[in-house]
Amino acid sequence: MRDTNPAFCRLIGRPREDIIGKPLCALLPEDPECLALLDQVYRTGKFGSLQGQEHAEPGPVFSSYVLWPVTTDNRTSGVVIQVTETAPLHARTMEMNEALLLGALRQHELAASADEANVLLQAEIVQRIQSERDALMLTTEISHRIKNNLQIVISLIGAEIGQIPAAYAEGYVAMEARIAAIAELYNLISQSNEVGTVPLDAYLVELVRTMSASLLEPSSAIRIEVESVPMELDSDRAVPFGLLVNELTTNAIKHAFPDGTGRLKLSIGAVGDQIGLTVADDGVGMDNKEPSPDAERHGSGYVSIFVRQLGGTMTVNGSDEPGTVIRILFPLRLDSKLVPVRCEP
Repeated sequence: MRDTNPAFCRLIGRPREDIIGKPLCALLPEDPECLALLDQVYRTGKFGSLQGQEHAEPGPVFSSYVLWPVTTDNRTSGVVIQVTETAPLHARTMEMNEALLLGALRQHELAASADEANVLLQAEIVQRIQSERDALMLTTEISHRIKNNLQIVISLIGAEIGQIPAAYAEGYVAMEARIAAIAELYNLISQSNEVGTVPLDAYLVELVRTMSASLLEPSSAIRIEVESVPMELDSDRAVPFGLLVNELTTNAIKHAFPDGTGRLKLSIGAVGDQIGLTVADDGVGMDNKEPSPDAERHGSGYVSIFVRQLGGTMTVNGSDEPGTVIRILFPLRLDSKLVPVRCEP
């Protein structure tokens, strides 16, 4: 050996003074392939390389040998050897094992965190489902009690009506019908599986059934028809809706059919992003009615109030033909600010 660098000294673990002047075969690993390659490069003067392996503790060390001939006067006078050490196999194995172990531990931590989060999520879902059930049960119970209380009030009013002269009973009858409309709403809510909304179609059918039973005699020639499609209305506006239907129906029965015969049709449906309520009769028409001033005043006042609470608009269509058609449009949803009512002749 003529010369070496510190890296080679560290590679073989020997100081520089123990290397200079020593035969190369004493420094290279005892590998016949390495010695054969050294002899080949020296004899042929051609470049060569070899991937060698040194057996050492605690594990083998892999090294890459690159050999170049050194020529003088066209003959080989020496060989330059470049030795490149790769990472020891045991070190790589340990690093890989450590990385795998850390990855497995991290995966276990993530899996444990995911399981914990899933347990918490499932518990929250169960709690929310139970809260919704409790809220529905509470709403049903409250609605049932309100309905029963209103039925008691209706019974008391009915008893009072039976004790006063017929000329003074009209106001009590109207009050009884309005309270019955509200009671019917709470009866429907108590039977519903939803919270916060009311099925308008079912509500309208029940309203008409209740009003027919209270306002018309079994032998009456006035027929009330209902045409509706499945629709939902927020419970906050269900009360003014029921009272509005009650008021319009009552007014029509009282004033549109003086001869006691006729047809009244109530219908609801979607009109764009609004709900349309139509109350149409084939009676004497608006111009030919002669209701008492007091009844007319109260009826129109209540209708306007209920339409305003719905946030809607009302149109009354009069024509030369007998009958009256009242159309009311109100939004599917209403914000907290009420929309003023607009009545158009």
